[in-house]
Amino acid sequence: MTKPKPIDMTELSRQAQNTKEEAFLQLEKNSTYRIGVGARAKAPADVSFFMEITVNLPQEGANVDLKLLENTLTLLKILKARGYKLTYDSGCISCEATNLLNPQEESLEIRQLLQEHHL
Repeated sequence: MTKPKPIDMTELSRQAQNTKEEAFLQLEKNSTYRIGVGARAKAPADVSFFMEITVNLPQEGANVDLKLLENTLTLLKILKARGYKLTYDSGCISCEATNLLNPQEESLEIRQLLQEHHL
């Protein structure tokens, strides 16, 4: 796995403060998942960072790949144990960790987990 470029947390924070809500940067995406990091501005000087992994489940009528489902379930259990909040909506599972102190490190660890679980 090649090391991804660093996340500009200062810029992400600035974007969140400018919108007075949330800024999001997609880091990686394929047919199975999407990884992103975001910033939420609660007040001008109060910005928190979060990581979101969205896992797509097979669509109705698609062939069932049991190995992929097993790998996905294992990953979801790991994310849950790491403190991610899991929610289901419209064929995908959103996994979010909030109040991250080091989003760059977390993104590297998540990418490694995704690679290890062949997603």
